[in-house]
Amino acid sequence: MNFSETIRTERERLGLTQAGVAARLGVSKSVIEKWEAGTRTPLAITQEGVLSRLRSTPKSRK
Repeated sequence: MNFSETIRTERERLGLTQAGVAARLGVSKSVIEKWEAGTRTPLAITQEGVLSRLRSTPKSRK
């Protein structure tokens, strides 16, 4: 699974919107959109940090 698929999967698992993930990571919603679309990809070390933060986030309650 590549980064764009992984970040989308984690976002959906957490029940968050792209804006919600962006707010938790301190980036803009457009960055999340580009990451999920695969048009932009952060450095590998940044990818690891992003995924680590998301995986340690509790699921959103609806």
